Amino acid sequence: MSLPTWLASRVLADAAIAMANARQTATEIHDQGRDHYYDPNWRTAVTKARRAIDKAEEIGIDPQTVLDASKAR
Repeated sequence: MSLPTWLASRVLADAAIAMANARQTATEIHDQGRDHYYDPNWRTAVTKARRAIDKAEEIGIDPQTVLDASKAR
């Protein structure tokens, strides 16, 4: 079974956005002079990113592709 292109694009976009959000959250926390590792907002963002990346991997999208797409945002 082949996935529609629009669905693969949507899954990739969701994962890229989630990864970019986690990175942005860490940056904002660092800008406040705090360590992001123990911040619950960052941990939540990372959890969402990991779930989205897992979904992308399930349909055959490489995590490096997600990373590259997240940096373009």
